[in-house]
Amino acid sequence: MFWRRKTEEDLPHDVDEESAAQDSSDLAPVRIFTLDAVIDGWVRIGGQRLSDVLNIEDLLSVSSVPTEPMDSNWFVVEREHMLAVVPPSHTSDRNVRLHRVRRRVVAETGHYTVRGLVHMIAGIDLDPMLARSRQHFLPITDAWVTSSVVTELNEEHAALLLNVAAPGRRIRLEVLG
Repeated sequence: MFWRRKTEEDLPHDVDEESAAQDSSDLAPVRIFTLDAVIDGWVRIGGQRLSDVLNIEDLLSVSSVPTEPMDSNWFVVEREHMLAVVPPSHTSDRNVRLHRVRRRVVAETGHYTVRGLVHMIAGIDLDPMLARSRQHFLPITDAWVTSSVVTELNEEHAALLLNVAAPGRRIRLEVLG
Protein backbone atom coordinates (compact mmCIF):
# COMPACT_ATOMS: atom_id res chain seq x y z
CA MET A 1 0.00 0.00 0.00
CA PHE A 2 1.54 3.32 -1.05
CA TRP A 3 0.36 6.69 0.10
CA ARG A 4 1.60 10.14 -0.71
CA ARG A 5 0.49 13.59 0.30
CA LYS A 6 -1.94 15.07 -2.21
CA THR A 7 -1.23 18.50 -3.54
CA GLU A 8 -3.74 20.94 -4.92
CA GLU A 9 -2.65 20.05 -8.48
CA ASP A 10 -3.55 16.39 -7.82
CA LEU A 11 -7.17 17.19 -6.98
CA PRO A 12 -9.77 17.59 -9.71
CA HIS A 13 -11.08 21.13 -9.76
CA ASP A 14 -14.74 20.07 -9.43
CA VAL A 15 -14.19 18.15 -6.15
CA ASP A 16 -15.02 19.96 -2.90
CA GLU A 17 -12.55 20.02 0.01
CA GLU A 18 -14.65 17.63 2.10
CA SER A 19 -14.38 14.86 -0.52
CA ALA A 20 -10.66 15.44 -0.86
CA ALA A 21 -10.10 15.14 2.88
CA GLN A 22 -12.02 11.84 3.05
CA ASP A 23 -8.98 9.78 1.95
CA SER A 24 -7.11 10.48 5.19
CA SER A 25 -10.21 10.74 7.38
CA ASP A 26 -11.20 7.08 6.97
CA LEU A 27 -8.47 6.07 9.41
CA ALA A 28 -9.89 5.06 12.78
CA PRO A 29 -8.03 4.75 16.11
CA VAL A 30 -7.42 1.32 17.61
CA ARG A 31 -5.70 0.00 20.75
CA ILE A 32 -4.50 -3.61 20.74
CA PHE A 33 -3.51 -5.55 23.85
CA THR A 34 -1.03 -8.36 23.18
CA LEU A 35 0.88 -10.49 25.63
CA ASP A 36 4.01 -8.38 25.08
CA ALA A 37 2.72 -4.86 24.45
CA VAL A 38 -0.13 -2.40 24.13
CA ILE A 39 -0.23 -1.10 20.56
CA ASP A 40 -1.87 2.21 19.64
CA GLY A 41 -2.45 2.83 15.96
CA TRP A 42 -4.85 3.55 13.14
CA VAL A 43 -6.79 1.17 10.88
CA ARG A 44 -8.87 1.39 7.73
CA ILE A 45 -12.09 -0.57 8.15
CA GLY A 46 -14.09 0.89 5.29
CA GLY A 47 -17.19 1.76 7.30
CA GLN A 48 -17.48 -1.74 8.77
CA ARG A 49 -17.46 -2.64 12.45
CA LEU A 50 -13.98 -3.65 13.56
CA SER A 51 -15.47 -6.74 15.25
CA ASP A 52 -16.76 -7.94 11.86
CA VAL A 53 -13.36 -7.37 10.25
CA LEU A 54 -11.51 -9.19 13.05
CA ASN A 55 -13.91 -12.15 13.01
CA ILE A 56 -13.21 -12.64 9.28
CA GLU A 57 -9.57 -11.62 8.76
CA ASP A 58 -6.47 -13.31 10.24
CA LEU A 59 -4.35 -10.16 9.93
CA LEU A 60 -4.97 -6.50 10.74
CA SER A 61 -2.96 -3.74 9.05
CA VAL A 62 -2.20 -0.93 11.49
CA SER A 63 -0.62 2.47 10.83
CA SER A 64 1.50 4.15 13.47
CA VAL A 65 0.47 7.64 12.26
CA PRO A 66 -3.05 9.10 11.94
CA THR A 67 -2.67 11.11 8.75
CA GLU A 68 -1.08 10.47 5.38
CA PRO A 69 0.53 7.13 6.30
CA MET A 70 3.40 5.99 4.12
CA ASP A 71 4.30 2.35 3.46
CA SER A 72 6.88 2.44 6.25
CA ASN A 73 4.23 3.42 8.84
CA TRP A 74 2.15 0.24 8.37
CA PHE A 75 2.64 -3.06 10.16
CA VAL A 76 0.55 -6.21 10.55
CA VAL A 77 -0.78 -7.74 13.76
CA GLU A 78 -1.93 -11.36 13.64
CA ARG A 79 -5.35 -12.04 15.14
CA GLU A 80 -4.01 -14.87 17.29
CA HIS A 81 -1.61 -12.45 19.03
CA MET A 82 -4.41 -10.03 19.97
CA LEU A 83 -5.77 -10.61 23.47
CA ALA A 84 -8.16 -7.66 23.36
CA VAL A 85 -8.84 -4.73 21.04
CA VAL A 86 -10.37 -1.33 21.74
CA PRO A 87 -12.31 -0.55 18.55
CA PRO A 88 -13.19 2.87 17.17
CA SER A 89 -16.60 4.10 18.24
CA HIS A 90 -19.46 2.77 16.13
CA THR A 91 -23.20 3.25 16.42
CA SER A 92 -25.33 0.57 14.79
CA ASP A 93 -28.50 1.41 12.94
CA ARG A 94 -31.45 1.20 15.36
CA ASN A 95 -33.39 -0.88 12.83
CA VAL A 96 -30.89 -3.76 12.99
CA ARG A 97 -30.40 -3.88 16.75
CA LEU A 98 -31.80 -6.82 18.72
CA HIS A 99 -33.05 -6.58 22.28
CA ARG A 100 -30.30 -7.89 24.51
CA VAL A 101 -29.93 -8.64 28.20
CA ARG A 102 -26.82 -7.21 29.86
CA ARG A 103 -24.71 -9.51 32.00
CA ARG A 104 -21.67 -8.54 34.07
CA VAL A 105 -18.59 -10.57 33.18
CA VAL A 106 -15.01 -10.89 34.25
CA ALA A 107 -12.42 -12.37 31.92
CA GLU A 108 -8.76 -13.19 32.39
CA THR A 109 -6.48 -13.61 29.41
CA GLY A 110 -2.72 -13.45 29.55
CA HIS A 111 -1.91 -11.01 32.35
CA TYR A 112 -5.00 -8.84 31.66
CA THR A 113 -8.28 -8.82 33.55
CA VAL A 114 -11.32 -7.38 31.78
CA ARG A 115 -14.57 -6.49 33.56
CA GLY A 116 -17.65 -5.21 31.80
CA LEU A 117 -21.00 -6.01 30.24
CA VAL A 118 -21.84 -8.61 27.62
CA HIS A 119 -25.09 -8.05 25.73
CA MET A 120 -26.78 -11.43 25.27
CA ILE A 121 -29.99 -12.53 23.63
CA ALA A 122 -32.61 -13.15 26.33
CA GLY A 123 -32.77 -16.79 27.43
CA ILE A 124 -29.31 -17.71 26.13
CA ASP A 125 -26.44 -18.20 28.55
CA LEU A 126 -22.87 -17.20 27.80
CA ASP A 127 -21.07 -20.47 27.15
CA PRO A 128 -17.34 -19.87 26.57
CA MET A 129 -17.08 -22.93 24.30
CA LEU A 130 -20.03 -21.76 22.21
CA ALA A 131 -18.65 -18.23 22.04
CA ARG A 132 -15.34 -19.57 20.70
CA SER A 133 -17.01 -21.60 17.97
CA ARG A 134 -19.13 -18.75 16.66
CA GLN A 135 -16.75 -15.81 16.71
CA HIS A 136 -13.19 -14.87 17.53
CA PHE A 137 -14.00 -11.66 19.40
CA LEU A 138 -16.62 -11.12 22.10
CA PRO A 139 -17.79 -7.49 22.45
CA ILE A 140 -17.75 -6.13 26.01
CA THR A 141 -19.10 -2.67 26.87
CA ASP A 142 -18.30 -0.43 29.85
CA ALA A 143 -15.02 -2.36 30.02
CA TRP A 144 -12.24 -1.98 32.60
CA VAL A 145 -8.83 -3.42 31.78
CA THR A 146 -6.18 -4.06 34.42
CA SER A 147 -2.94 -5.99 34.36
CA SER A 148 -1.17 -8.16 36.90
CA VAL A 149 2.18 -7.23 35.30
CA VAL A 150 1.78 -3.56 34.34
CA THR A 151 0.67 -1.99 37.63
CA GLU A 152 -0.24 1.40 36.16
CA LEU A 153 -2.60 -0.17 33.59
CA ASN A 154 -6.14 0.60 34.76
CA GLU A 155 -8.22 1.75 31.79
CA GLU A 156 -11.90 2.23 31.10
CA HIS A 157 -13.24 1.84 27.55
CA ALA A 158 -16.76 2.21 26.15
CA ALA A 159 -16.25 -1.01 24.20
CA LEU A 160 -13.62 -3.73 24.02
CA LEU A 161 -13.33 -6.82 21.84
CA LEU A 162 -12.03 -9.85 23.76
CA ASN A 163 -10.33 -12.59 21.74
CA VAL A 164 -12.03 -15.78 22.95
CA ALA A 165 -10.73 -18.05 20.19
CA ALA A 166 -6.95 -17.55 20.28
CA PRO A 167 -5.36 -20.98 19.76
CA GLY A 168 -3.28 -22.35 22.61
CA ARG A 169 -4.29 -19.62 25.04
CA ARG A 170 -6.30 -20.16 28.17
CA ILE A 171 -9.04 -17.69 28.87
CA ARG A 172 -11.25 -17.59 31.93
CA LEU A 173 -14.66 -16.07 31.29
CA GLU A 174 -17.20 -15.84 34.10
CA VAL A 175 -20.70 -14.35 34.16
CA LEU A 176 -21.21 -12.48 37.45
CA GLY A 177 -24.90 -11.80 37.19
